Amino acid sequence: MESIDGDVSPQLARAVQARINVVKQIGREFGLLTESEAQAALGQGNATDLPYFGLQYRGETLYPGFLFERSPGGGAPMRVRPLLKDLKKIAGECGWDGQDIVVWMTSPTTWFADHGRPVDHLHEPAKVIAALTDQAGTQW
Repeated sequence: MESIDGDVSPQLARAVQARINVVKQIGREFGLLTESEAQAALGQGNATDLPYFGLQYRGETLYPGFLFERSPGGGAPMRVRPLLKDLKKIAGECGWDGQDIVVWMTSPTTWFADHGRPVDHLHEPAKVIAALTDQAGTQW
């Protein structure tokens, strides 16, 4: 915020602090990988959708640990969850970006019966896709 010419409104300061708090919470719960750590975990060619889901924090791009899963078949040790390709497509159609998706994934929603977060339902990709389609497609 110091780089902004002029005064910073209290609303902007609160919004920036809220985003910082979200990134810190995601880091505490899921871990955050730097770009080089994520690339190393994924191996060559397995990170094509990764940049879309990066969170900007202190001048660095960080990736929440829940974006990754073990790679089947003995290739690279990790891969970007296939579900994220679908979420990226839906988000793009609705004007959301990757950071919006990451924050949405870690926020409680009434879409699930348990009022849980989409990240808690990664084992049910069809439900996560339906929840995002429903929520992102809602116009206020």
